[in-house]
Amino acid sequence: MKLKIDYRKTSITLVILSAFLYFAIEGPLERNDLHQNISTIENEFFAPKLVTDFVKSTTKEAGLISEGKSYVLGEYGLVRAIPKKVVKASGMISFSDNMGESLHNKEWAEAMSKRLKASYEDAEIVIKMQEELCYAEIYQSGRLSSLYFENMMHNTVQGFSGPIYMGMETSLGGSLREVSYITSKETESYLRKILRSGYLDQYQGLSLEETEQTIDAISGATITTRAMAEGVTEAFHTTAPQILATYYDKNIEAFSVKAELTYWWIFNLVVIACIFGYAMIPQIKKTKKNRLFVSLFTMAYIGFGMNSSFTYITFLMPFMGTELSLFLALYALLTLFSAIWGKNAYCSYVCPFGAAQMLTLKYSPFKSKKLIITNKQAEYIRYAITVILFGGFVCGYKQFGNFELFPDLFSMELSSYWLYISIAFVVISMRFPMLWCRMACPTGCVLDSLKMASEGKLKNTKTKKINQKPKVVRA
Repeated sequence: MKLKIDYRKTSITLVILSAFLYFAIEGPLERNDLHQNISTIENEFFAPKLVTDFVKSTTKEAGLISEGKSYVLGEYGLVRAIPKKVVKASGMISFSDNMGESLHNKEWAEAMSKRLKASYEDAEIVIKMQEELCYAEIYQSGRLSSLYFENMMHNTVQGFSGPIYMGMETSLGGSLREVSYITSKETESYLRKILRSGYLDQYQGLSLEETEQTIDAISGATITTRAMAEGVTEAFHTTAPQILATYYDKNIEAFSVKAELTYWWIFNLVVIACIFGYAMIPQIKKTKKNRLFVSLFTMAYIGFGMNSSFTYITFLMPFMGTELSLFLALYALLTLFSAIWGKNAYCSYVCPFGAAQMLTLKYSPFKSKKLIITNKQAEYIRYAITVILFGGFVCGYKQFGNFELFPDLFSMELSSYWLYISIAFVVISMRFPMLWCRMACPTGCVLDSLKMASEGKLKNTKTKKINQKPKVVRA
């Protein structure tokens, strides 16, 4: 029997493997050109700011004005009044190294004071200014107990959506007392997951003299938690020596901390690989019962349990200067391979958000209804959304990477309006089949495009209304 090789799919697979191998060896690309768009988004204290509005001021001048006559020395001549002149003045704040107590760090100091007073009701907070930096002395019962500083000025570490601003409190004994989150543009649901998990509590008690300290990263928010740890380390290498050196007789620059996943990620990856195997191996019979089980399992395990998914931005992160965890890299690799060899098995079987829509459609008491647009028009809308999001992200606006309803649906954060948007799409699927997947999901658009490229043909999208149910039925 002659072995038949699909050269197109094999070639695309080799290209993807080569890219992953390159980034595994060399690390992510450095993108210094992105800082102009993302490095000062939250850091309002250092953006150019108008000091005063235009102020009118009046000047008067007087003098001897010749009227064409000759004057004898000592005589008085005709004096003509000079018209009044209106002068406009404005200015920008200075950013010199010796700026001292200037407008920008006064505002920073006020914001820092408010943050600390909210946490320490009985403590005395004394804000100090040293050149362009601000820090605080915290007094308990009249005695200096700890020091506090932030990485608002020097912060080059990039999370999933740009820099993450943190506050660090150190004890006089030489340990890290507390690390607090200030602001960023990371995905809100992931941030809430991190803050609820007790991740920041792991920093308490870490010695300032030790290097290579390791804490647990949070599965599903690995990039963000790693960036937080790297940001804290950078703050001790760049900011702390300038403001805390007089308080310690030890080398606090040596402090470093890393956030790494526990070995549970291997088990999670095996489970995900089994789901992909179920979807891609044709010898496994897909009955209604086992499809229903897989749908419920992906929602429970990957959705509510892990709250982690491959998104349209994941495989772009190495090109944007952000390193992926081994778990997320292998998860992305499985997802891409399933699009090439498994007819996009991720969207059909693995994605929990798709499973939620499919189940509501399956057990909907309503009859599917047509939309006013055709399948082709829906595809154009999805492609337009994907191109806009990719373009914005590649140009450095990493907040464009947060357009994903998956984490919001399964985080169940009642305070997030994205939760209600995601629920709305699931409910709408009861009447209009898989609306999010067909018209708005950028992840599905990328994977479907890869699937079509591997098959060497364009998708034949018929211009009929969106009223038919998807070909792949989970249950």
